Parts: sequence; C-alpha cells; structure tokens
Amino acid sequence: MNRLEPALLLDGHASWLSQARLNGGQHWVRNAACDVCCSDAGNPPIPVTRLHTFSAQDSYVASARSAWLRYAQDEAQRKSRSLGTLAQVAALPLSGLITAARLDEAAVINNWLISTNLHPQWQDSDLSLLTESVMARHCDSPLLLRNVSDAVNPGLAQRLAAQGWTLLPARQIYTCDPQDPAVWQSPNVKRDQKLLAQTELQLCGPDTLGADDLPALRRCFRALFIDKHSVLNPDFTAEFFALCLDKRFLELHALRLDGRIVGVIGFYQRYGWLTTPLLGYDTALPPELGLYRRLMALLLREAQARGLRLHYSSGAGAFKQHRGGVPALEYSAVFSAHLPGRQRLALGTLAGILQRMAGPILSRHG
Repeated sequence: MNRLEPALLLDGHASWLSQARLNGGQHWVRNAACDVCCSDAGNPPIPVTRLHTFSAQDSYVASARSAWLRYAQDEAQRKSRSLGTLAQVAALPLSGLITAARLDEAAVINNWLISTNLHPQWQDSDLSLLTESVMARHCDSPLLLRNVSDAVNPGLAQRLAAQGWTLLPARQIYTCDPQDPAVWQSPNVKRDQKLLAQTELQLCGPDTLGADDLPALRRCFRALFIDKHSVLNPDFTAEFFALCLDKRFLELHALRLDGRIVGVIGFYQRYGWLTTPLLGYDTALPPELGLYRRLMALLLREAQARGLRLHYSSGAGAFKQHRGGVPALEYSAVFSAHLPGRQRLALGTLAGILQRMAGPILSRHG
C-alpha cells in the first residue's frame, strides 16, 4: 500500500483518501457503501473502491448496476409510471448479465466517488502496472475504470483495449476549449456572462465562505441533484462539504441573495481540465433569476482565466452545445481476463448489447 508523501498530506485528495480508507466511501458519499483501498502503482496514490453491501439506492459513482440500469429506470419512472415499468422489463436481460459478470463487485480504479474522475495521461507501462497491482489485491472480481474518453485522454481507450480491457458505452459528455474565441461569440455565452455580472446576487469565492455556510451549501446541492433529479446521484455528506471548504478537494463558490446562499458550485481541477461534480441551487426560487446559467457562466469564465480545458460532464446537452460544448462518447472499461470463462462470456455479451444499442442512444440523448 502506498505511503502518502508528506507533500500530499495537506492536499484535499490525500485527506479524502486517508478518511475513506479508514471509514469507507460513505464517509464522503452517503449512498456509496464501499471499501476504499489504495493501488500500489504510481504516485500520487490512486483509490480503488469496491461495494461491500448492495442497495437499490447505491449511487452510480460506486455501482455499475446503478450506472447502466437503475439511473435510466429512475429517469423513466420520474417521467411516467408506465415508462418506468417498461424500463424495468426491458432491463431484465441486462440485469442478469451484470449479475453473471459480477460487475456489482467490481474494483473501481481511480474512483473518487464523483461524477467525473479526471485521469492522468497513462501510457502502456502505467496501465500494465496499474492492472497488475489492482488485480493482485482483487483477484476474484472484475476491474473497472470509469470516465474513459478520447476527448479527454486521447488514446486511452485504444491502449486499454490493446491490453485486454472491454469498453462499455457509459454516457454522452461535452468538452469545451474556453480559449477558443468562437466560444465567446455565442449569443448564449454573451447573455450568460452579462447575467453573471449583474449585482442582485453576490458571488462568493472559497475564501469568503465559512463553516456556518456549509448546511446551506449542502441543501442547495441536494435540492437539485437528489430531490429534483435522482437519489442515485452521489449524496455528498456534511463531512465532504467540510473537506471541500478546509482542503479544497473541490473549490466551492456560491451565490447569495439578500445574504442567503441560493446556489453552489464546486470546481474540480486536475491534469489541465476543470469540471464540476457538485452544483445546486434553491429550486423554489423563480427561474428568471437564472441561477443555473450564472453558475455555469462562472465555470466557463474560470476555465478561461486559468487556461484550462472545460469538461462539462453529461446532461443538458442542448444547453452545453450552445455554450461551446462538443459531444463525445464516454466509456467504462472492464478487465476480466483473470476471471472464470462464464463471467467473461457474460461481460462480452453485455458489451455487445451496449455497443449496439447504448452508443447510438447516448449519442442522441446525452
């Protein structure tokens, strides 16, 4: 197990990892009942998560079943009960294959239990060492790597496939180059930046937020991502928000209206990219305030100011494409060469179905 280097002890990632190893993933994400260990390969340390109990409310950041099945079923159910029932029936064959492949028990590599894990530019030797390291400790389970996309890590998918990993379509994402002047010529971007400059809402950076603000920040996040969207989104704990404030695992920014926090966004910066795994606002306020537009405008502005590429993550595809977002397909990669033939067969069958069906669907509706 890697020793944490002294220089990393003050870093938010090191704090996240040390507590997760002691207390499990639920210390940071309430609906991620997973053990967390550390790969022996590479420095800085790489977390590996594995569910130790299974629930219908496991977040998709920890559960392959939630990522590929439950989330789609949950969305369909929210639209209509009949659609939800249809989605459950349609998912039965995939559910059986996930069980047969034992993906519920996968060891998930470089998984910080957020929507978008940003990976370094691993080369062939790095991937070989990483695979061998994790496989030695998890010899009875598949290995899984989320958030694999050529738009973010060029060539990674091909290198994984060449080393025997299976690529499963996962979601449609959007990336943006804020240094491109054409992005700032978009009428939507211009309107959003003008809205952001208005002063009826106060922008608050991490230096102006305190411990007393943490409950309101968490309420804003949960109002949007848990209450409005899905209980399968990562339900960040109060301890996670405190970590972000104290160690800046995510860099928290907020919107205040008449002194009250009404919006929050968390910046995640790594390997030349900026993304936001945490965003929320008071959904009871009038849409005319444009809270989501302001927060996303702040994200775009900060990416440009820092000279970073922007990872818009998934969802709200039309909104993001009108603001410089370029669609790309993201995969999860699974390694199963060390497992019995029946598990490898189930995984291959699942991959064939997802590659034929999920890819085109994700491309249209991401």
